[in-house]
Amino acid sequence: MQQSTNYKLGAFCMAACLSISAPQAHALEGGTSAYLLGSRDSFAGIVPGAGTYVGMDFITFSGSIAGLSLGGLPIAADTDVDVNLIKLSFTHVFGSTLWGGTPALNLNIPILDADIGFQAISGPLAGDDISDETSGIGDITITPMVGWHSGMLHYSAGLSIFVPTGSYSTASVDIPGRSIDALSNGKNIWSIQPVLSMTHFNPKTGREFSGATSFLFSENNEATDYQTAPAFTLEATAMQHLPSGWAFGGSGYWYEQLKDDSGTGADNTRAALGVDSLRSRAFGLGPIITYSDEMFGRPVSFKLKYYKEFGVKRRFESDVLWFNATMTF
Repeated sequence: MQQSTNYKLGAFCMAACLSISAPQAHALEGGTSAYLLGSRDSFAGIVPGAGTYVGMDFITFSGSIAGLSLGGLPIAADTDVDVNLIKLSFTHVFGSTLWGGTPALNLNIPILDADIGFQAISGPLAGDDISDETSGIGDITITPMVGWHSGMLHYSAGLSIFVPTGSYSTASVDIPGRSIDALSNGKNIWSIQPVLSMTHFNPKTGREFSGATSFLFSENNEATDYQTAPAFTLEATAMQHLPSGWAFGGSGYWYEQLKDDSGTGADNTRAALGVDSLRSRAFGLGPIITYSDEMFGRPVSFKLKYYKEFGVKRRFESDVLWFNATMTF
């Protein structure tokens, strides 16, 4: 296909976002993980030629959960969350060889605006509609990676490092004001995520199959003594690319915690919610559309995707709408 190179370059930049910090909004302290599910999709396994790739993501999602822990405060009530995210992504691919492959470095900077709401069902605020909101820079992510190519098969290995740069504070309750201060911009923990990604792309037919598997490990949140258990994520995407630069397909993911959370914070959350386990799980599925072309003499790519989550347990069950624009320099 004549535009296969543009597909690879543009779509890689979108896929090279690789990871994104989520707001500290159970299992899963805060109802979300450090990694935003569905970040790896089309051309996830491709590391292109040397250059700098700059992307911007606009993400909005809303979800609900039946009880969670926020900033060390167990909330035994149905809770709704709405989040708007702008993410700046910078990827530099080096003009050198490492372990027989192409090395690259990615940086993600999320800027978020989030709010939650629930009706208190116990304690001094029982019966009141409670809400909280926050905005600002979240936890940034740094991902070194190396990519290899073998005919129509492309694969890469990376390590995402989630840095606790977002502001964080434990929850406080204002009884006279009938309110709480529980949301933070960051998760107050370091996390790492080794990831393996692969793409099979046939430039003659335009068919693409991409997938990524990763494991997320987080340190203990000392402010709340909450240890989020390791989690496994599998993401997959199938696309049909057209000579016009458009591509259509579907994308999905499976997220599963490998064991239960631990620590005093997790014990208190289990007791408050009256549950035996906080292990979380989620599935997501939805359509994806991309378009690759040139603008101002530079390769540019656009992507729009939507995820509907189902089978969710002990984390926010969300609807996610995601738009990305990426340019190569």
